[in-house]
Amino acid sequence: MNENVYFISDVHLRLMESASEAVKEKRLFGLFDEIKHQGASLWIVGDLFDFWFEYKYVIPRRYFSVLRKLKEMTEAGCDVHILGGNHDYWLGSFISNEIGLKIHPSPIGYSIGGKSFFITHADGILKKDRWYRIMRWIFRNPVTIALFRTIHPRLAFALASKISGKSRHSSTRDAETEAQERNELITYGQARLKESYDYVITGHFHLPTVHSEGEKTIVNLGDWMKYFTFGHFNGQDFRLCYWKCEEFQQIE
Repeated sequence: MNENVYFISDVHLRLMESASEAVKEKRLFGLFDEIKHQGASLWIVGDLFDFWFEYKYVIPRRYFSVLRKLKEMTEAGCDVHILGGNHDYWLGSFISNEIGLKIHPSPIGYSIGGKSFFITHADGILKKDRWYRIMRWIFRNPVTIALFRTIHPRLAFALASKISGKSRHSSTRDAETEAQERNELITYGQARLKESYDYVITGHFHLPTVHSEGEKTIVNLGDWMKYFTFGHFNGQDFRLCYWKCEEFQQIE
């Protein structure tokens, strides 16, 4: 098993072109090229896309470049895993069969280099998320998915983009709220560590975090909208790093 492993989350590639999206893609593809050059593995811990819903015959043209990059990685022998996030839970056979990614729709325990990892997007874990957990169940219900698939893709993607924009706006937080959410995230991670995991890897919160408990560690991977952060495990140590100017540096 490859013990050179990278982790990213919350890239939120958007359906519309913009200068900020071009910068994001350039940096992301730089990381992907480095991973491919090293022959390393990659875990995408949710929300690679700002919205993804898999139709039988339709692929969003804006996502062609990233799908091509991922296909190049898997063809080069890189092991690429992806967890469904709250924006792109609806991954399907195109991503697995055509692109070659290994899809994990739910949190997963995984062994890497003799260490035990609990990997989750972590949406819905906050105390205040009761209503969200109900809505998540509705949106992931097979009946809801089947009904949504009957909507014309042009309308579906336009609707999803509008809802996603409102979601980003409503998730803007002050320092006090960030501190509270980080504390809840750490508490959640501590409970998983008690289940004999060595590392708890999360996304969703866009809060780059490394919290150690002895030799065990809780990590939030941050995002690729503001921080451009990623995790790297070399078989012995885990580092949270940021990508900048085509290089990566460790976060102190």
